Amino acid sequence: MPGSLNAQELKCDSVHPLPSSSSAYKNRGNRCEGLYVADVGSRSIDIISFTVGSVRYDLNSRSALKVSTLGSSPSVNVRAVAITPKTYYRMDTFLQHGTPLIWPVKDVLLPEHLTDNRIGIFGWTGAESSKIFVPVKVATEPAPSPSLINDHVVLLAQTSFEADSIKWRWARTQGAGCFTFGKWQDAISNPIMANSPVKIDFNNVSSGIDCVEVVARSQDSNSWVTLKIRVEIP
Repeated sequence: MPGSLNAQELKCDSVHPLPSSSSAYKNRGNRCEGLYVADVGSRSIDIISFTVGSVRYDLNSRSALKVSTLGSSPSVNVRAVAITPKTYYRMDTFLQHGTPLIWPVKDVLLPEHLTDNRIGIFGWTGAESSKIFVPVKVATEPAPSPSLINDHVVLLAQTSFEADSIKWRWARTQGAGCFTFGKWQDAISNPIMANSPVKIDFNNVSSGIDCVEVVARSQDSNSWVTLKIRVEIP
């Protein structure tokens, strides 16, 4: 368990667990995890994964995963979500710096066939109004060979609507604000369906706390939906 965390101290979010399912969202000791009933939301851009390297695991091995966070914060909230559209899965916990989460796959991931290409995971610190996203690393035993390791910081986002253009840019933070942003970069080259994962590689983003803006335009509208976040790059 992370730090001195126990089942009584971990408070699960007030989502609606999937009724009559052994995989329903609930407290599972060192984390809250499972399937839930989702509310239909408005047009939005959402973060679904923020990792160092790719999330890779083999359910057939039944090996537990080791989740750790990178950054300077002494404690980090961690959330895993399903990337697959209409699969309403969550895993929530918080980690003390230097203490990983041992994440069994047998409880929910294995019975629900949530393979590594169907899961995103990210961390954050701070309140909702001052949230800073923190990258997460997921390791397996045995560790992959060095040739398979990608240490780039990668963000996955998704739009709740069909999009014909998604762009992003970044800037260094300046107190509560940001320095001048760099040029817009294209995140997609072709229109995408709603809830499709969009990969943004932060390989050239500087270390430290940075401002990031992501904008998306739907195929049937000239208006842009905007997401503004702060990220910590190791």
